[in-house]
Amino acid sequence: MQESYRFVIEGETPSKKNSKIRTRTGYMIPSAAHQKWHQDAILQLHGQLSRMRKQPHLIDTPVSISLLFFHGDNVRRDSDNQASSIMDLLQDAEVLADDRWQIVRILNIYNHYDKGHSRCEINLTHLEEL
Repeated sequence: MQESYRFVIEGETPSKKNSKIRTRTGYMIPSAAHQKWHQDAILQLHGQLSRMRKQPHLIDTPVSISLLFFHGDNVRRDSDNQASSIMDLLQDAEVLADDRWQIVRILNIYNHYDKGHSRCEINLTHLEEL
């Protein structure tokens, strides 16, 4: 039986790529709004992990990940940039060791409209060794 995990990150997922600001020295860093979302999302993930009976260790074996973005409005967004924010989040929260292709073998992205209730549902399933 394949092990799987489900997480829900409440709120609209910002694009890290489009939320960068340039410092006076020329470095590009995530905006304060993106950093705040990222820290809040890590806390949400850690809260869900602490309630699990069997927690995933730092995952470094092949997985399939489905990202279901529920948008609370009809504003234009880039799914691939939002997915990148979630993949970085999974690494920084120490769920995934890395998001390289040898670990993330399948990545599905779905978008839905749910007026006033934006969130990202993450379904992560271990794959048999390929």
